[in-house]
Amino acid sequence: MQMLTKIIYKNFRSNFKNYVAFFIGNMMGVTEFFVFWGLYSIVKNMSANSVMLEDTLEEIIISVSVITIFSTALMVYSMLNYIKKRIADYSLFYILGMKKQKLYVFVFSEYLAGWIVSFLIGLGIGRGILYLIQQIWHKLFPTYISLCSVGTEIYFNTCKISFFIMLAVVFVLLIWADNSGISRMIAGNEIKEKRPKSIYWSICIVIGGGLLILGYWSYPSNTFTGYVLSHVEWIMGGFLILIFGGGILLEIIHNHLKFYLKNLLKLNQLYSKYQTNVLVLLMFLSLHFIALSYCTANVCELLPINGHEKYYPYQAIWMNRGEKGDISFSETLSHSYNGKYENIPMIRVSSYGNELIGISENTYKKLTGKSADLKNEEIIYIVNEYKNHSGANVTRGGFEYGRNGFTWLAMGSYINKLKKYVDPSSNHPLPNHDTDHLYKIRETVTGNLFGYYKMNDEAENVVVFSNKYFSRQYKILSKKEYEPNTLTLFAFPNESKEKATAKIKKYAKIHGPNDFELTVTPQSTLYITDEFLKTVKKGDIFKITNKIFIIIALLISSIFVSAIKAASDLQYYRKEKEFLQCMGIHEKIWKKIFDVEIQILSWISLIMATILSAAYMIMNIHIESERGVIYGYKIWIYWLVILCLYWFMHYILQRIVTRYARKNVERQEKRK
Repeated sequence: MQMLTKIIYKNFRSNFKNYVAFFIGNMMGVTEFFVFWGLYSIVKNMSANSVMLEDTLEEIIISVSVITIFSTALMVYSMLNYIKKRIADYSLFYILGMKKQKLYVFVFSEYLAGWIVSFLIGLGIGRGILYLIQQIWHKLFPTYISLCSVGTEIYFNTCKISFFIMLAVVFVLLIWADNSGISRMIAGNEIKEKRPKSIYWSICIVIGGGLLILGYWSYPSNTFTGYVLSHVEWIMGGFLILIFGGGILLEIIHNHLKFYLKNLLKLNQLYSKYQTNVLVLLMFLSLHFIALSYCTANVCELLPINGHEKYYPYQAIWMNRGEKGDISFSETLSHSYNGKYENIPMIRVSSYGNELIGISENTYKKLTGKSADLKNEEIIYIVNEYKNHSGANVTRGGFEYGRNGFTWLAMGSYINKLKKYVDPSSNHPLPNHDTDHLYKIRETVTGNLFGYYKMNDEAENVVVFSNKYFSRQYKILSKKEYEPNTLTLFAFPNESKEKATAKIKKYAKIHGPNDFELTVTPQSTLYITDEFLKTVKKGDIFKITNKIFIIIALLISSIFVSAIKAASDLQYYRKEKEFLQCMGIHEKIWKKIFDVEIQILSWISLIMATILSAAYMIMNIHIESERGVIYGYKIWIYWLVILCLYWFMHYILQRIVTRYARKNVERQEKRK
């Protein structure tokens, strides 16, 4: 037994280089899982009072969902390949006299020790990367990100998931070994893997298409869970189409003998290792899809980040009480700085967590030239949007609270009493049953009456009431000292607007109505256009930076998968090269075959992800048009530029992996 122990130790030490790739795969899975779940924990703790971080939290949740799929698949793949590499060694120990039960204990102990080492190293690397990301974020965006540590639950979750994956793989392997025998396990490593050939497998392609359709319907869900699930549904739908459609396509190619024989060597891996490559394709598709679809679409929507000033007709809008002092101040200020001002009767209107601007149909006609002819509690809901012509119909958005054709509104500012009223824990009726607060929508249209001063879909939208109803509510609300009843619109020439708006800000702070700061996103009774645009621009840069970081992280992850896959197949490539040399294949031809074999899975997934990305963009543009947002042809230019950059970076990085793997094979050949 002592001799057997020495043989085991020497065998493991001499073959350690063959196994290290799979420990790296497990380490990488742990690292990525910890980093993204850690980012989620950090941003979640900071997002309570920041709309920017709420958006970032959504991005990270979607990324975490995909990274969870990717990390799980990567750890399973790495561990399965490790076992495959060790099967020949295990058979040797079995032949040398190790009993089956003892062999199983040895396999589990070895695997557990390897998992512990790779887990601890992966966790350490993950902590370092997370710390570095925090430092960079905090340095670039101190307003949004502060330095803090992750909770113990992130460590626990990372450990738990990694451990259960390891446990599941080992126990499935041991059960299979017990039922099939060691000899069959060894033979199974050389058996040609089956793939879907029959046309009847097309039912799985139909199911994949059904998941894509389900993802389309889940995408605009009123719940964020539905929104996140839609991306998972798109990934799984595309995966089913790719796996089963690919299998059927390979069979069609096989039936075209001339083309099949011409490309046999390049496609050999797809034909002989189809099942092994399923996990690899899932990893590639998950990473490429989120990078090219969700992240890219969101970056395109935010571009360009400059040039929005032309859509703001006023340098400042101020909601005030319309008292003599306010009117006198506006007149004096406008005269002093060669500006203009206009007073419009208004009331504050609240929805769930947002404040809106209420005007009468007379004011609406004055501003737009259109008659409303509203009755009783009928309203026209105007979605503030300048990426569309005014008056375009809107069928989707925050106004959907309530029953079909109605929306939930409350007259007045969003004060603490109203916030408690809409709290889910209160005993008040749900919006669609709260008849005292339901208003019938005559129409919902886009408009840019005063400017786009909002941080979400609903804030500062305009509600048009009938003259009679508006007059009644105006009188009631004007009696409350904290309620604004006049919207003053200021316009100044460029040379004087900075000084003029500074005086407005100073006066409003002393004499204007107070901001309650209870809305879900920051809202105010005074908006200085230049200041607002600076805030928006800074936020957009923050969002774009986050998405670019995620895109790069996903791309690098895909390259690591390629490297691990190449490392796991080096022995196969060496044997293949020897065989091709014996068959008289030139070195130049072998290099081309080798390059295709290394890169083919990633490129297949990237092409599929690109097709899904185009469909995702079409879906996103269509849904946004229902919200009143029209992006135009430029969004496709942005998409194409990002797509080309991604493809170029992918090509360069894949070439590096391929070159390294080829040199490794050639180096091993020279040593013989």
